[in-house]
Amino acid sequence: MKNIDLKEKCILSLILVIVMGFVLFYTYEDEPSNQYSGIIRLHVIANSDSADDQNLKLKVRDQIIKEVGSLEKSQDIEQSRSYLENHLKDMEKTAAKVIEENGKEYGAEADLGVRWIPAKTYGDMYFPAGNYEALNLTLGEGKGQNWWCVLFPPLCLIEEDQEAMDELGYTEDQQIEIKSKLMEIINGPGKDV
Repeated sequence: MKNIDLKEKCILSLILVIVMGFVLFYTYEDEPSNQYSGIIRLHVIANSDSADDQNLKLKVRDQIIKEVGSLEKSQDIEQSRSYLENHLKDMEKTAAKVIEENGKEYGAEADLGVRWIPAKTYGDMYFPAGNYEALNLTLGEGKGQNWWCVLFPPLCLIEEDQEAMDELGYTEDQQIEIKSKLMEIINGPGKDV
């Protein structure tokens, strides 16, 4: 009698393991899902936390923001994503040039994808932790702190360079509207901004 109970338990356990295997297989995601669609972030990740590498990160950031400045006139996220995907190598070359001009010998790698990012505050806006679409520009070993902003909706220049925003013809009301739209995306529809 004991052998039958043990045999039934083993078979039941095996069936349960197989079922769980199928469940895990069919629910596994190769890439995390984007929890905050409508936002593309930019992260410039320094080679290290040394003062030289952190300063170089900011120089690379300045050149990359100039390069992606045309995103300011982007009408939607698909247009922005397409531009970024088509210019990843150009951004790597731009970063490599700045790195070389500053006497360093490491390279840079640009990658656009969905990744988990911890909670951050950008100006007066709070971004909860989660999976975001982001352009990562990794300098050298990428072991240093990063600088970040929001490429779409275009907030990098709003916070960093008021003069550039004025040159692009954005009025203060339009800048507030862009920020409000971002808060609507982050908070979800129907929530107060």
